[in-house]
Amino acid sequence: MKLLDPTSVIAVADPLIGQGPALVRRLASLYSPVITRSRAAWGAVYHTSNTRATFAAIRAVFGPPVRKVMAQLLKQHDPDVVLSVHPLLNHVAHQAIRKSGRPRALMTVITDLVDFHRGWTFSQADLVVAPTEGARKVALRRRVPADRVKLLGLPVDLRFRPPAPGEKQALRRRFGLDQHRFTILVMGGAAGVGHLASQVRALAMDRQPWQLVVVCGRNEKLRRRLHELEAQTPMLILGFVDYMPELMRACDLVVTKAGPGAIAEALATGVPLVITGFLPGQESPNVDFVVESGIGAFAPKEPDLRDEVRVLAEGGPTWREMSRRAEELAHPYASSDIARECLLLAARYKASAQARR
Repeated sequence: MKLLDPTSVIAVADPLIGQGPALVRRLASLYSPVITRSRAAWGAVYHTSNTRATFAAIRAVFGPPVRKVMAQLLKQHDPDVVLSVHPLLNHVAHQAIRKSGRPRALMTVITDLVDFHRGWTFSQADLVVAPTEGARKVALRRRVPADRVKLLGLPVDLRFRPPAPGEKQALRRRFGLDQHRFTILVMGGAAGVGHLASQVRALAMDRQPWQLVVVCGRNEKLRRRLHELEAQTPMLILGFVDYMPELMRACDLVVTKAGPGAIAEALATGVPLVITGFLPGQESPNVDFVVESGIGAFAPKEPDLRDEVRVLAEGGPTWREMSRRAEELAHPYASSDIARECLLLAARYKASAQARR
């Protein structure tokens, strides 16, 4: 936003966990522990809440205290646009805006990839940003007016981009990797969740023609375990990193779970994927998206993972076609495109507010 308009003023707020009432903060903070300990439990919560009646009940119970926080934020910052990136905030934000005393825009950026919770699609939002064509169609089916839905992609760091000529080899030298070996990035998010240890063993315990870059995130226990493996295949084992775009540009293949952010980052870099798992609920359609779009494969079991990687590591037609499809489906400039739309809305509502004075 600041790159496009240095005069813009941005306030980041979290009315659920950061500034919400104690009960709301407590419930919202359970998300990470639940998905870590029981993905099935999260799937049950997601599907139960994703009905019209249940979601209306959730809004009735938690809406008023969160709306109070939203009203205080609107009074404090007096924004021209409220940009929502959470499915539970759209309806509440609209109610707070209506009572705030002046017109303001409500813009929603859907951060799930294909299918998503009904809370995302609020038909009275000024603009709903869809990450994929499939998501755009879901929004239309849920009665968001066509002129209020735009396919702009999922916002990722603008540093995620295809490597320039010779850059992949240069980055491999920088990271101490063999610049000629097929290189696989294995990751499990910032928390290092999933079955990374067993996946790495499947890919590295026998001598293979590839090399691995394994990102363990903040899971220090996992990083130590992997360092103790007597692997026969070269590996670079890392903890939490802030140079993921460079790592991804150094690699030929990404092995990860079906998180929307990781998929969007791989697309922006033009790198095929092998999906190893998914979170029940919003992530399950992502597997079909990856496979049916021709940008990767699904291998939930370690023997399948090894077989899929073996085919792709040949660098033959299958891998090249997946890379081409990834570049075709990518929205590498989604962040700037979304920021531009937000600034246009802000200008419109700011002019409207000034005209009312």
